Amino acid sequence: MGLAAAALMAALGISEAAAHHSAALFYDMKDRISITGQVVRFNFRNPHAIVELQVKGEDGTAQRWTAETAAPSALRRRGWSQESLKPGETVTLNGVRAVDGSFFMRIISATRADGTEIGLPRGTDN
Repeated sequence: MGLAAAALMAALGISEAAAHHSAALFYDMKDRISITGQVVRFNFRNPHAIVELQVKGEDGTAQRWTAETAAPSALRRRGWSQESLKPGETVTLNGVRAVDGSFFMRIISATRADGTEIGLPRGTDN
């Protein structure tokens, strides 16, 4: 966080912890979805690891999905690493969809094409 942002937050009485978003603000926690596609990119960096997936839509068109999960430190405790997903690999992601209906989701679990679950599932923690 930059010095100016920290000063503004301090002046407004906002702590850094309070500034962190809640998953319920961005995701419809009741709209569980499952998508299958090819990994385009896996970014194992803070604040949340990101998976970009190329998915074939119901109408046959290509969709580029972005899927967010926990911070790398939390993922490591659940058996993930920066090598967990490789570009070109087919995976199924289960999670909750963005409230705006875009091709954006929060991952609850991930499974390889052979049915092997990636890491240990834990829900939609931050």
